[in-house]
Amino acid sequence: MRAGLSSLFFMLCLLGSWALEVRASEGGETKPHNSLPNKKQPLDPYTTADQSNCKTSNNPDIWEEMTVLRDMVMVQKMELLNMESRLRVTEIQADEQKLDLSLTKTSLEELKRNYTAMEESLRTSEKQVEELKKVNMELRVDLKNQTAELLSLEARVAVGDSELQLVMCKMDDLQAQNTAQEAEVTSLTGRMNTIEHRLDSLINVSAKVAFYAALTNSAGVGPYNTATVLKFSKVFTNVGNSYSPRTGYFTAPVKGVYYFRFTICGHTSDGSMGVQLFHNGKSIVFNLQSKYTSAFQYLSNAVILELNVGDELHLVLPEQNAIYDNVNNHSTFSGFLLFNM
Repeated sequence: MRAGLSSLFFMLCLLGSWALEVRASEGGETKPHNSLPNKKQPLDPYTTADQSNCKTSNNPDIWEEMTVLRDMVMVQKMELLNMESRLRVTEIQADEQKLDLSLTKTSLEELKRNYTAMEESLRTSEKQVEELKKVNMELRVDLKNQTAELLSLEARVAVGDSELQLVMCKMDDLQAQNTAQEAEVTSLTGRMNTIEHRLDSLINVSAKVAFYAALTNSAGVGPYNTATVLKFSKVFTNVGNSYSPRTGYFTAPVKGVYYFRFTICGHTSDGSMGVQLFHNGKSIVFNLQSKYTSAFQYLSNAVILELNVGDELHLVLPEQNAIYDNVNNHSTFSGFLLFNM
């Protein structure tokens, strides 16, 4: 752009010089050749104009024309500068428009994709609408059928209401009878409780509990690696059936104070002999005695315990201990009720 301005300015200067020569020829004056600007000197329009002004001061018309030409050059220069600025602005706007166009293309592609997705969604929605229409038709048919059934039920309910009134009247009569029967049952229950209480009292007063049993006829028992419940299988007395030879447990039938006694015999040289008494799973007696010979040795003890109904009592052979019994009943377990409570 600036190279074009310089070329235009140079052409205007040459044009001005040619105009001066023409004017001089028309006025009868011969222009010397050295009046032209030196080509070796820089072409400055203002310097050239001033030199021409000095050499042609005798002709005011040429000066005026040169002034006009200079003004025209200045105006054109300003216009060119303005055009350059406008061109820059236009280029910037063009870049912005290119960017906007690129964004617009991107948005357009996004819109196309969205439009495609919306079309697909619309197709799906149309299918769903068709399915809903079918379901709606089926529901309408069902509704008609249910309406018919409801009308039938209403008719049946209307008939049932009258029957219900009769049933309620009968229910009231039955409820009155039930109330009277409940009163009778309450009275009978009270009487039965009184009778049961008296019966329990009579049982407690007349309760008789006593047992005596020997261990076994099979000689040695033990030693074992774990504690073992002793089952005194030879029962001689079992008043009240409170002792079980099958389990070895005594179960208190009534609340009271009981007396228990046990005797064990040792007649082997295997370890020690011992016995442990348990009340409701809790050890209350634990007796041990060393055994070094095969002669008969005995260990006895007795306890008096207050037991409630259902309390249990049993003897246990501790681990690594051994005892003895045979037909002579060397090891025994016995007990009886002292008095009720």
